[in-house]
Amino acid sequence: MVKKVAIIGGGAAGFFTAINIAMINPDIKITIYEASNHLLAKVLVSGGGRCNVTNAIYDPKELIKNYPRGYDFLEPVFNQFNSKDTQNWFNAYGVKLKTEDDGRIFPVSNSSQTIYNCLTHQCKILGISIRLKSRLKQIEFKNQQWELKFKNFDTHADFVVLATGSNLMMYDLLRSIKIPIVDPVPSLFTFNVKQHEFIVLAGISVPNSKVIIKEIPDHEEHGPLLITHWGFSGPAILRLSAWLAIPLAEIDYTFTLIINWNNYDIELLKRQLLIQIKDQPKQKISNWIGHGLPKRLWQNLFIQMGFKEYLNWAELGKKGIDSILKNLTCFEVSIEGKSTFKEEFVTAGGIDLSSVNPFTFAIENHHHLYAVGELLNIDAITGGFNFQAAWSGSYVAAKAISGIAHK
Repeated sequence: MVKKVAIIGGGAAGFFTAINIAMINPDIKITIYEASNHLLAKVLVSGGGRCNVTNAIYDPKELIKNYPRGYDFLEPVFNQFNSKDTQNWFNAYGVKLKTEDDGRIFPVSNSSQTIYNCLTHQCKILGISIRLKSRLKQIEFKNQQWELKFKNFDTHADFVVLATGSNLMMYDLLRSIKIPIVDPVPSLFTFNVKQHEFIVLAGISVPNSKVIIKEIPDHEEHGPLLITHWGFSGPAILRLSAWLAIPLAEIDYTFTLIINWNNYDIELLKRQLLIQIKDQPKQKISNWIGHGLPKRLWQNLFIQMGFKEYLNWAELGKKGIDSILKNLTCFEVSIEGKSTFKEEFVTAGGIDLSSVNPFTFAIENHHHLYAVGELLNIDAITGGFNFQAAWSGSYVAAKAISGIAHK
C-alpha cells in the first residue's frame, strides 16, 4: 500500500522535507497543505528579497554558536546535514550560490525568486501535490492513521510533518494533543525610541559599535548599528534582541540601551583627547575627525553635549573630556518598544525540544508525527542561520520518514 505523507505548511521547511522524501523514496504520496494563498513567503522576502540561504560556517560546533535557543539540540542535526551540504544541494539543482565577505550565502542572481523557482520546480517534477487555502483545524491519530480536518475538507495520512512556522493557532492545536509548547516571544527586532533625538540622522550607520542593555549587562554585541526613523537597528541590535529575547519580553521592552559608537577603548580614547589638547589647542573640537564617526553623527553628539560651536581643545577642561568619553563610549538611550520585520518575523519559543528526537525530528509519544522549522523552539541570529536550521531539520526528518515508509 502506498504511504501518504501530509506536510502542514508551505514554507522552506515544508518544501525541503517534501522534496527530500520524494527524492529518497519516490513511491510515497506527498501533499503540502498551506493555510494561505502564498507559498514560501519568508523565502521571497528574506535578505531584502535576495534570500540569505545559509552561512559559510561548516563546523557544527561553531555553527551552533549562532543559535540562542536550540544549540545543544542542533549539534547532532548539523553533523548529519550542515551548511556545506545545503550549498551542495542547491548547486546540484541548478542554483548558483555566492559567499559574501561576512559569510552570508546568497544566490548569484541576488533574487529570492531563484530559490522559490528551484523548490517549486522540484515539487512539480517529483509529483508532490500542493493545496492552498488549507488551514488545519483538527488532528487525531485513529486506526493507525492521522485524521486531518481542514476548514473545507477532511483527509488522512500515514505520516504528518508539522512545518507551519510560529503559529498561535497551531500551538493551541498541539497542546490539545499533549505536545508541550514553550510560549513564544519575538526575536530579531529593532529598538524604538520615544523621544528620538537622532531622527534627523535616520539612515546613518556605524560599522563597529558595541551595544549593551543596562538592565541586562551580562551580554554585549558588536558590529554595524543603524539609526532609523523609529530608533536603532542593524546587525548588532538584531543579535542583541535575539540573545536577550526572553528577558526583554519580561521587562516589556522598556530599558536603557548603552552604545559605544566605535567600540572605543576608553583609556586609549582619553589619551587621544589629551594629545589633541596638547598638540592642537586652538583647533575647534567640532572639526575633530579622530573619533572615526560619520560627520553628521559627531556634530549631533557635539550639540547634545552642550558644547558651543567655537569651543577649542584648550578650553575643554576635565568636565569636557569626561563628557566626550561618556557620550562616545557609553551613550544612553531610553528604549520603549520594538519593531519586527513582519514577513521575516522570528520567534523564540515553540515545540519544546525535549519532546523531539534530533536524529529523526519525530515527536515523542506520537506515532509518525514530525515537526520541522520555526515551529520548534529554535531560533538564530541573522546571517542565514534560521534557514540552515530549517534545511537541516527537514533533511533529517525526510530521511527518517523515507526509511520507515520503505520498511
